[in-house]
Amino acid sequence: MSKGLVPEDLPWIATDGSDDRRVSLLDELVESEFVKISRSLDVDRFRSIEGLGDAKSIPIDAKDFDAAFASLKLKSCSVHLQRTFPRILQMQYSTTGAIIGFTMEDAASLIIDGVEARAPALLLVKGTATCEIVEQRANLVALLNFASIDDRGWPGDADSAQLIATLPDRCEALRVTVRDVLTLASHSPDSFAQPNVIEHVEESILQAVDLAMAAASPTPDAKRLSLSHYLALVRKLDEFVADSAGKTLYSADVARQLGVSVRTLHNAVVAIRGMSMHRYMRLRRLWNVRQQLVRGASVQSVKAVALVNGFWHMGEFTALYRELFGETPQQTLSAARKQTSEPS
Repeated sequence: MSKGLVPEDLPWIATDGSDDRRVSLLDELVESEFVKISRSLDVDRFRSIEGLGDAKSIPIDAKDFDAAFASLKLKSCSVHLQRTFPRILQMQYSTTGAIIGFTMEDAASLIIDGVEARAPALLLVKGTATCEIVEQRANLVALLNFASIDDRGWPGDADSAQLIATLPDRCEALRVTVRDVLTLASHSPDSFAQPNVIEHVEESILQAVDLAMAAASPTPDAKRLSLSHYLALVRKLDEFVADSAGKTLYSADVARQLGVSVRTLHNAVVAIRGMSMHRYMRLRRLWNVRQQLVRGASVQSVKAVALVNGFWHMGEFTALYRELFGETPQQTLSAARKQTSEPS
């Protein structure tokens, strides 16, 4: 963090930028009066960050699941640090001001509305906006939610989301600010509770974002426009699949219902979801099976659930399920039934 971002009456915040905790920061944080930490036991009980909007996740790989997040509420903004998992995320953000999202690692990568978001890219959301996000790997992500951003001159229209490229050093300064603020609030709550400290911390965060935005340039309009049709098509596909729960869907029939060719539909899914239409539809069906099996008592048999969701080859189905969730369908069902039968 550059010294210009830190008030002189906050000497306990490191300013030299030498921080090797980037990967393990979330594990090093502890709950305090100010920092709240949520760790999900497994993918079935994963809980999204509250206050950012409505989220729906479909796991791409649920083995070695280790998702968690930390939250810090200030006067007029909140700071969130999240360790994610490989997934497809349909996120409807909602804020009275703006949400700023960015990865805490250069190696991290997400696809947002068909555009790869690598550092030093920032996600800027104003008002209410829906984003289609694909994470092929677990990432460490920071999210800042500002209640108001009046007169700060940040780009973007109301009720919109866009990726903005800033300079690497400005992105890193923002990361360091977030790390130091969370560490202070977690490990030194007495210092954090001193008069005016929260106000100073909030101003430091705002200044770091201001500097990043001052060096920012939006993703080229041509790229966004070329994906807008695909984005709308994939959202229609998801609505159609949700309305057709329990029915066997064939690609030609789906494409016909949506008024496009199979190739166009395939290209749209590849652009927005980062995978073939076949794999995406199979992933959705596997996740539907999982959600039904964890209900336990209401499930007649694994085979019955598999067939309803379009899996007729039991050997292949079991292998696909084990590869995604790290256990067999029968193990999932047995564990759910055992939990249901145990006295509360």
